[in-house]
Amino acid sequence: MRDMLKFYGHDYSEDMVFGLGAGIDFMYISHPAIEPPVFIGGRTPDLEENLCLRLGVGMEHVICLDDDEAWRSVKGMLDDGVPAMVHADVFYLDYLRAKRHFSAHRIILVGYDDDKGVAFVADNDRETIQECSFESLRKARASSSLPRPADNAYYRFDVPRRLTPVEQAVPPAIGEAVRHSVGLPEAEASFEHAGARVGLGEVGLGEFVSDMPSFPDSMQAEMLSLLCKNIYVSAEKGGTGYGGNFRRMYGRFLKEASRMCGFGALDALGDEFISVGDLWTRLSLTFKDNSSDGRKAVVEAHPMGLEIHEREVRAFEALDAASRMWPA
Repeated sequence: MRDMLKFYGHDYSEDMVFGLGAGIDFMYISHPAIEPPVFIGGRTPDLEENLCLRLGVGMEHVICLDDDEAWRSVKGMLDDGVPAMVHADVFYLDYLRAKRHFSAHRIILVGYDDDKGVAFVADNDRETIQECSFESLRKARASSSLPRPADNAYYRFDVPRRLTPVEQAVPPAIGEAVRHSVGLPEAEASFEHAGARVGLGEVGLGEFVSDMPSFPDSMQAEMLSLLCKNIYVSAEKGGTGYGGNFRRMYGRFLKEASRMCGFGALDALGDEFISVGDLWTRLSLTFKDNSSDGRKAVVEAHPMGLEIHEREVRAFEALDAASRMWPA
């Protein structure tokens, strides 16, 4: 999204884009039929919508059920010189060589070559433009894997020359992040869907931490080892990293917003989110480094999880209190 806005002439830091999109979030899914039976992620699924709403950008999220129609639609955008952001499952993107499915990844298509049968892709996981075969891209865009189907989805943006000033966009963006982190009703934050337990925000984080001690006795050692590796990938390595990096990004957003908007209360809260991000990184590496002994990994990581949850709840509550004192 930062690159997309830059394409239209609006230059923001990636931290500011993440914060204005209320990107900080948590998702916990537990389902006995998936391997491993626990999934954690990521950022809020509505970051793009939130960001466009705050900045006054028009956005259309299009879902195509037909593979050919999906390609014709984005090909037409590319022919018009407009980059196309699409959903894709990392497992099928041939340049990534991912070993697990994740269908909520976003990539930007910037061109194609019919003779070579490839599309040109900008991906946050790579520094340079990548080539992806048409067949791999088709599979990636049509995937139905967790955490939600890719649905051949793509986005259209209507970006005006003047956007909503940052000082006006920051307060409601912070309010939205607080709402979906600590303000959701219990029934919306924890529920069952298609046989899976789903926890969102800090409720979901609390459920993940509470369930953690039961992991060693609820699965075989090989599955527990895979889970430890997956927690590391989801929370630290994959994409831009849910845990450490996303918390640090949000902290830097708060500090940048504090400077731009002259509201000093956000600066110290930014430091706290950065510190919690460092603790997330420690937890993630604990799971990775002890993946051959899952029971040990859980024993060492669980106290960190408890501290993360307690500190995040306090930080979001303090952020809520600070935002209510925002100058009129």
